[in-house]
Amino acid sequence: MWRAATRWLAVALAVAILTGAVALAWWLAAERMSAAMGLGPPDGVVVVEECYDVEDGEGNSDGTDCKGRFTPAGASADESRPIVVRGAVKKHRPGTRLSVRLARGKAYEPSTAPAMKFGIGAGLILTLGAVPAGWLLVGAWRGRAPEGESLVVGVVGGMMAVIVLGIVVGLFAVIIVFLS
Repeated sequence: MWRAATRWLAVALAVAILTGAVALAWWLAAERMSAAMGLGPPDGVVVVEECYDVEDGEGNSDGTDCKGRFTPAGASADESRPIVVRGAVKKHRPGTRLSVRLARGKAYEPSTAPAMKFGIGAGLILTLGAVPAGWLLVGAWRGRAPEGESLVVGVVGGMMAVIVLGIVVGLFAVIIVFLS
């Protein structure tokens, strides 16, 4: 009786962990990734005022952002407001008009860099949910807990695979952008 209850508890916990990971990845990355990939119709136009290089907390280059005036699609110029375009493809000249999509108050032009960043982040979150869920399900199926080392190896291997896959996809995206 206890063995069956333990199995069902492991299955329920695995489903909860996986559901939480999917929900977190969706909440943190899906909207931003789709905006950076240029999915859907543009939300408006940004007239660029200036572009500048951005650095992360350690002083490494983190791409290019542009400040400008955002006018929603179908609105008049009177309704424009200041906005920042995150992860711009390049430093645009002042006066350049960019079709953008909005996500969480930031504008994104179709660009590979932010899409890659959010994609890798979502992949890491999903790995941190899928591997422990799979470990619990294997234990429930076999009727005994698998070794803890398999969980550690699975998490580390999964995270490394996501990062390597992200780098490979990024290289292909850069090649496609340069060829077009």
